[in-house]
Amino acid sequence: MKPKELYNDMASGFEDRQFSAGLLVAFIDFFVKLNVPNQKLKGFEGFLKRFPRLKKTKSGKHINTLRVKTTEGESLSLRPFYNNVELYFRAEHKRFDHPSCAPHATQAWADYTTWLDALCTYSLTELESLREMTCRFVLDKLPSHAFLPGSLPAESPQFQLILANFDLSSRSGEKTGAAFQGIAFGFLRADNPHLQIEIDKVRTGSKRLQRIGDIDGWEGNRLAISAEVKQFHFTSKYVSSVAGFANAVRARNAIGIVFALKFDDAAYGQLEQQGVHAVDLKSMQRIVELWDSMKQRTAVASLVYYVNQVEKSSSLASRLDEFLGNSSTT
Repeated sequence: MKPKELYNDMASGFEDRQFSAGLLVAFIDFFVKLNVPNQKLKGFEGFLKRFPRLKKTKSGKHINTLRVKTTEGESLSLRPFYNNVELYFRAEHKRFDHPSCAPHATQAWADYTTWLDALCTYSLTELESLREMTCRFVLDKLPSHAFLPGSLPAESPQFQLILANFDLSSRSGEKTGAAFQGIAFGFLRADNPHLQIEIDKVRTGSKRLQRIGDIDGWEGNRLAISAEVKQFHFTSKYVSSVAGFANAVRARNAIGIVFALKFDDAAYGQLEQQGVHAVDLKSMQRIVELWDSMKQRTAVASLVYYVNQVEKSSSLASRLDEFLGNSSTT
């Protein structure tokens, strides 16, 4: 059997036994390692005379794969060569449809004695050429599952960009604090998708609405999280203004948060003593850096909802739309 005939035989039977191509490559590598091309052997029978087959392990167990005794008295098995072929196709070239069946494949070596007969008679050049053709056949036949970096569109981290760059200062027709309250709402909505998040217009008055904070998060009838939003530098002189809020969340065993642009050290400590978390813009930015694109989209969508459907500020809505449009193209 000439190399081209052996190749055609492999190709015609590939669909029925896809491991056979890898087994052929393993045979070739096995023979090259044993320097078979320079032995001038007459078929596989001559090969086994030169390299006797080992049929049992030292412990007496039966060996199913092809393992031989080398001229140096060592043993050499077909299995590692097939393992390397599987790694080549599956790991290196991402042909995951190539079967992962090293034990089964190498135990089937005896079904291919006609191939082994022919391979024993080929020159090194013929073996290398047949190996290259067989590998190319498999790579062409099986689809690649390699990840293509350009296959997924890049998404800008829009909520992260809003925290870093959106101008929070109010414009004509905008209420002071509306932008930051919407950001806090988006942050909590994305970070707590299991809760019902309630919010009203800025400066509506949570007490008047019989609410705990500016933003409340409910799990059924249980208050799980509540937040006060302060769009300014929160110093210790403002701590007393949230004492009632702190008492209310503690009484309900809820998580209490005060959002502010910035806190001084004294305010941090005093709020912590009251059992309330102080979260400023920088803290939010560090947290949001760990969010994936879907979570950031949820936060942005919630902010857009608040601006358009709750606050209903056309000026703020226009500024936000313009910012999002520009950030999506950068």
